[in-house]
Amino acid sequence: MIDLHNHLLAGLDDGPGTFDESKMILDKSSKQGITKLLATPHKKDVLELDLSEMILSQVQLLNQYAIQSELNIQVFIGMENHLDKYLCEQATNGLAFTINYGPYILVEPPYVDSFDADFYSQLNELQSNGLLPLIAHPERMKGFENNPNLIENLKNSGNFTQITSGSILGKFGSTVENFSKNLLDLGLVDVISSDTHMIKGKREQDLLDAYTLILKEYGEDFAENVFRKTPEMFLLGT
Repeated sequence: MIDLHNHLLAGLDDGPGTFDESKMILDKSSKQGITKLLATPHKKDVLELDLSEMILSQVQLLNQYAIQSELNIQVFIGMENHLDKYLCEQATNGLAFTINYGPYILVEPPYVDSFDADFYSQLNELQSNGLLPLIAHPERMKGFENNPNLIENLKNSGNFTQITSGSILGKFGSTVENFSKNLLDLGLVDVISSDTHMIKGKREQDLLDAYTLILKEYGEDFAENVFRKTPEMFLLGT
């Protein structure tokens, strides 16, 4: 499997506090059958504290640790980018990291009850500059829940969607779980990722549990697409 949304880097956002915890998350990810993992610290935290170099150094150290520990996993560089009026310029200038430096970009919309005109214009601006938005966890956001047709419209206009494994496992409540399964039933989900933030608890690495559930309810081809083939396409920029 490939995990395209993971906050395993230490001291950058609301993820783990120590590098030892980061290594433990990597261990657990490898044991679950994840072979490629995208590190996605929050853009806002990284840029406000000028921590971009720490992303590069920690990813390098984690990959060295994986080799030394004989883990079949590789860490790649990314970022969870808050959608705002600065994002496109920051991404084109290399301040906001895309997925493995390719054309796809993990985007977190604002947590609002409904989206204004800026939301649509900012997504369009990204696309106009050759960037392809992968919208993070829409199933957990009121702006999408209150407008059920919005995700389909966004996908039809060239955007992609990533839902969280914990959502379909019921960790964010029944409303989010049901919304997630509705999106899956309608074929509106491109990628399922973990959005891991901690070693244990609600935000732990649980991608294997989600894979098992999806395999049972939607079949092997579907599971292969949302957990490996499509994430690999985004990771490779193809």
